[in-house]
Order: sequence, then C-alpha cells, then structure tokens
Amino acid sequence: MAYIPLMNALKTFVVAAKYLNFTKAADELLVSPSAVSHQIRILEDYLGLKLFSRTSRTMILTDAGYQLYGDLEGPFKSIAEAVRETMNGRKSKNLYIVLRPFFSISWLAPRLQSFWAQHPDIQIDLIHRSTLPDFSSENIDVAILWGKGHWPGMQADMLIPGNLTPICSRELIVTEGMPTTPQQLSGLNLIHDSDHSAWQAWFRLAGLPPTDAARGQIFDDTNVRVQAIINGQGVMLGCPRLLQNELASGELVRLFEQSLPDYAYYLVYPESRIKDNKTQAFIRWIQDCANQRPDIKKRSG
Repeated sequence: MAYIPLMNALKTFVVAAKYLNFTKAADELLVSPSAVSHQIRILEDYLGLKLFSRTSRTMILTDAGYQLYGDLEGPFKSIAEAVRETMNGRKSKNLYIVLRPFFSISWLAPRLQSFWAQHPDIQIDLIHRSTLPDFSSENIDVAILWGKGHWPGMQADMLIPGNLTPICSRELIVTEGMPTTPQQLSGLNLIHDSDHSAWQAWFRLAGLPPTDAARGQIFDDTNVRVQAIINGQGVMLGCPRLLQNELASGELVRLFEQSLPDYAYYLVYPESRIKDNKTQAFIRWIQDCANQRPDIKKRSG
C-alpha cells in the first residue's frame, strides 16, 4: 500500500477548505481553531506552498490550495462513505443524531424512554454539537438544529418554536425589582448567545434602540446561560417551552409577553434519509412528541 503522508493534516485541510473558516472547521473536527491552524501550517511547510490566502475579512484558497482541495475532496468523501456503509452493515439499527446539549438535556432525553418502548431494537447515539453536520461524509442520520429553518438542500421540520423572550431568576427580581417596561432592562445585565443579534432584534420588537442591547456577556452554551441567570447574574432570552419547569416553579420568571418568532428548533436531514426505516421511525416519533401539549415535569430533589 502506498504511504500517505500527513493524513490528519490532509483531513483538516479538506474540512477547512470546505468552510474557508478555521472556527467552523474546528467545530466539525471537534478540535480548537488553533489546532486547525497548526495542522494547516504543518501541511504548508511540508508542501512548501501556501494553501490559504487571508484578507482583512475573508479567507480564500490559493491556486495550489484550490487544486489540492479538488483532488482530495472526492477521495475523502469516498472514504467516509465506505466507513459509513461498513458501520451501517454492522450497526444497521443505530441512529446517529447531532443536537445541542441544552435541547438534549431539557427536551429530548426525558422523552427517549417512550421511543425505546416503541422501538427497542433501535439504538440512539447522541452527538452533541451546534453545527450542521456534513451528511455526505459523516455517519449522521438526522440533526436537531437551532435557527430560522434555512439549510440549503435539507429537509427542515420545525419541532419547538423558540419564542425568545426575556427571562431571569426570582432572586434577581428580589434584589433589583421587577421591570414593568422593556425600558427598565437598561439597568440589568444582558446575557447573550454567540453575538448581540438576538437581543438587538428583541429590542427593536419592543420599540427600543437596538444599539442599547450591545452590552453584557456572551456565553455560547445555553446550559451556561441558564445557570448564569439562575445564579442571578442577569437576563437572557430564553425559550419558554424548554424552561417550563423552572417557570412553573417560580425559579425563573418571564418578564414580558413580547417574543421573537423567527427562531426555532428544527429536525434537519437530507430527503434521502427518509428511505431508511429507523430514521423514518424516529422522524414520526419526534414529530408526534413535538405536537403534543407541553406537560410540566416535576424536578427531582
């Protein structure tokens, strides 16, 4: 067999070239952006060529990088497909799902017992991350993603509407007082997800200047944001349906009725996956669960 040098660096290059973004490549590879940069540097040093050209705003492939990506993309997809076919033959009853940790903990995991009761022969494998998987090269059947429903080439079925609205803890209200108008949020700390855009959109909805929302802390994990507001550290935009237990107990408080309708949790998959019986069974089951009237579960402890 021919020796293939720097296989890990080549794989990293193919993913980085696909996204033209080291952070997105790192999310898919489950490594840090600096690890991606390190592998690219190793490959460039080995080849004696620059593969990426960076400008102030974008990253593009050089001529050498474009040629190498064109030569490698097909073989790597073939390798991934061969691995997938082998695993499907060995584990034909495994269902691989990509989803966010918060949705997994707060909504899906508590309901999986009913799926197993109906389909005891199907094993669920949960892969926790927030980005769209590459269904053509990864062994993934479906994904549950947060967004506006636009993933080109994908079927996207809405599961849970986001209805993002300001939420904080009861303790914060005790210490800071209950805001009676959106304007009074100016005195409270705002907790954001990946950027300020959601809070800015909510401020516009409430008739406030969106520039006033460009303050506070950014926590890109929903579990961390929820724990922060439980600890009384500020106000976040939350999904009431996924926080129904905390809201019902009074641990958390919804401040206003205004909510953002744009975002939701979606079940995302290529239409070709519908041909697979286990995927078809999961799609039917989760859609039935999402359509049921939300019920409040008592928390242990």
